[in-house]
Amino acid sequence: MSEPKRAWRSVLLRVGVTALTLGLWYWLADVPWNELKDAALRIHLSTLGWATGLACVNLCIGAFRWRVLMKAYGAVELPPYLEMVRLYFVGIFFNTFIPANVGGDLLRGHVTRRAFPGAASGYLVVILERIFGLAGLMLLAGGILLVDPIDELAGSRWLGLAGALAALAAASAPAIIRRFGGRLPGALGEVAAGAPTLERPALVVAVLALSLVTQGLVAVGGHLYVSDLDPSVPLTASLVLVPVALVSIYLPTIAGLGAREASFVVLFGMVGVAEADATAAALGVLATTLLTALLGAIPLLRGRLGGAPIPSAEPREESA
Repeated sequence: MSEPKRAWRSVLLRVGVTALTLGLWYWLADVPWNELKDAALRIHLSTLGWATGLACVNLCIGAFRWRVLMKAYGAVELPPYLEMVRLYFVGIFFNTFIPANVGGDLLRGHVTRRAFPGAASGYLVVILERIFGLAGLMLLAGGILLVDPIDELAGSRWLGLAGALAALAAASAPAIIRRFGGRLPGALGEVAAGAPTLERPALVVAVLALSLVTQGLVAVGGHLYVSDLDPSVPLTASLVLVPVALVSIYLPTIAGLGAREASFVVLFGMVGVAEADATAAALGVLATTLLTALLGAIPLLRGRLGGAPIPSAEPREESA
């Protein structure tokens, strides 16, 4: 199949899934448009500013986490930190606006492919970083549920254990791939045999701690919108519900439309938030996502990506 046909199939898939998730939201909430408009107007403009600022800080921390993880797996050379921040913002732009939601991850893996002896290691580390982010989400949600349980999520108190297992699996995955995948024939075996080695295990703990921070900031950003609309919702509830709701954006939708709103309606309904308020909060999070992602277009418009895989390198021994 030609590349244009693949691209069109991806676009059509994304449009179709978006339509289905929007239909799911409408079926779950059935919110009159006047109520939704009134709820949206109760969100302060300053909330959008604060939430967008938190999102930008979060991406900077995410770039640092990526950098630490590369060091943990023995990167030979690293781009400057500011370069990695810029790539992180560009990656979010691609993940948000390009079909399949992974274009930014492929870009980051491609740019850092020369940081490791194995050409595929840069891509694998980016995947591991996403898994560590998910592990941080489960640890945060599970930990909060143990301290301040939500009755409807009583069965989710083991999320913390699941997060710890996910982190352990992510840390050990390259070694498993290298040991057993190397037996595969041809190019697959060569790629697997070149999986990176975990040279600094202590840094994995730092990566997991940074994931807890990033997920916490995501939750706080969402809570700003929720608290504008329903001040009775405690921050502890948002620390669980916002990150879990945003897992839905991994579906192949257009900027998470429909999936995020349906998740907010269901999850925040558990703590008494009205459907219109939950939807308006979700749309506020969408606005933050789009504004933050659009910042990633600035380097593209300025032609700053260039062609070099790593614009400049730093000694391996430099501290994170």
